[in-house]
Amino acid sequence: MTDGITIRDAQDGDAEAIATLLVQAGEGLYEFLLDGLVPDMGAADLLAHLVETGDSPYGWPECRVALKDGVIVGMVNAFPVERLDELETDMVPADRMVHVLPLSRMRDPGGFYINAMAVLPEHRGHGIGRKLVAEALGMAGAEGRKRVSLQVWSTNTRAIKLYEEFGFSSIDHLDLPHNDRLSARRVILMARGV
Repeated sequence: MTDGITIRDAQDGDAEAIATLLVQAGEGLYEFLLDGLVPDMGAADLLAHLVETGDSPYGWPECRVALKDGVIVGMVNAFPVERLDELETDMVPADRMVHVLPLSRMRDPGGFYINAMAVLPEHRGHGIGRKLVAEALGMAGAEGRKRVSLQVWSTNTRAIKLYEEFGFSSIDHLDLPHNDRLSARRVILMARGV
């Protein structure tokens, strides 16, 4: 099913494709936080800059990409969970940060964190997501981490099913307060051993 799909370490030149997939994985979260902060730059543009510089948890060194015929069709962004504390949020307006701050506090301490995983819609259903989750588990093992965690929107039933197939289970949840710019949705924290 995943014939012709290769997984490789990301490179700085992959920043734009990774940013597009990050926005897709966030399901509106990054637009909520980043749109309108810099003239003529949307969330994907700002994320591309973060990915390309390589020094934040969103940086290309923390990503693996899935390619089909040399084109990036999926990615996973994963890192030690304590790296979440490195995220610079000074440029995000306080009213936006207050709304989502509980997300950054809901974590499984000491583990490895899958921040985002996405596959382009036209390439879903071919096992690419499975390969990317397996890659993230391998990254965790290489780091010597004993647990892996992730957050997923409760409405993303397809992703939840995939994570459950890999042995992830729900360990916590959070209901974000309503905001007109971001749907009020439940976020589930899932974890498993390595």
